[in-house]
Amino acid sequence: MSLRGYRYWLAVVAALSLLAGSAHAGGLPEAHDLAAVAASAGSRPILIEIAQDGCPYCEAVREDFLEPMIISGDYRERVVMLQLHKDSPLKIRDFDGRWIEPARFAARYHVALTPTIVLLAPDGTLLTPPLVGLTSPDFYGAFLDEAIDRAGERLRTRLTDAAPRHALRPRVGG
Repeated sequence: MSLRGYRYWLAVVAALSLLAGSAHAGGLPEAHDLAAVAASAGSRPILIEIAQDGCPYCEAVREDFLEPMIISGDYRERVVMLQLHKDSPLKIRDFDGRWIEPARFAARYHVALTPTIVLLAPDGTLLTPPLVGLTSPDFYGAFLDEAIDRAGERLRTRLTDAAPRHALRPRVGG
């Protein structure tokens, strides 16, 4: 198989895995290809729950907060939500297209404890301070909502600041 054919099938497999990950009923999709997610995120921040196997608090955040948020549909236009198991041996495709171990990805954001929620711009830049742990379940939903709102505002500001200014000027003369 030629290199071009190999790349084509690799892209097909990656796209199918993204669809399969996001298609199951209300579940939190796994982060497999962050470059593809970033390309489709538009002006929405990317929320990643960094978890590890056997972490009951990770399961609680996912089952009690993130999955109900997905099921409600209220967050579809506000944020892209994913999960990443930092102890997984499977590499993920990073924002720049390179393959990286989940543990190295988590280390980039100084994740020592799980669960940790990071809210990222499509280039992988941290938009808000991470939410670490599940310290107060009664207030966690409010903390999460506030972080999503703040991340969205910061991302929209970044996108507005990056927009060409000449397109906003009125035409002068005939």
